[in-house]
Amino acid sequence: MRQRWRQKLLAALTLFAVLVALPASSYASVQEVTPDAAQPKAARAAQGGGSGIDPQYVNASRITADLAINGSNAHAYASAIAKRVCRVTVTMRLQYNDNGTWKTKVSWVGASTNGCKTLAEDFTLTQRGQYRTYAIFDVGGENLTYKSVVQRY
Repeated sequence: MRQRWRQKLLAALTLFAVLVALPASSYASVQEVTPDAAQPKAARAAQGGGSGIDPQYVNASRITADLAINGSNAHAYASAIAKRVCRVTVTMRLQYNDNGTWKTKVSWVGASTNGCKTLAEDFTLTQRGQYRTYAIFDVGGENLTYKSVVQRY
């Protein structure tokens, strides 16, 4: 039991360290928040509209998605941290651009009840083109999306 607690604490600290270490340029300029129609009007207003101010979320403290391509290997990453302990579901899609339309190559889903969830997956690319990670987050009932920067293979 004590060992399991240590593992959870170590995982949470590692996640925090990774998120702090990410360069701001890889996610600050591409963050997109799509408010759910059921989301309160005050929460939608707080998200802003491209004024250079970080959006304010109702339940989420931080969301991010990233993509790194090394050779034919694509490493997709998506993470969400809640402001409080709640259920967090992350759906991460590796997408490619097919003549202006983004199509999903592969997707992964993960969930947690401890207030944070990270997905990190590798995929071997066989088709040349533009790729991105598209993540959908459900953080305690708050629905958000995030697109990574586009990478070329």
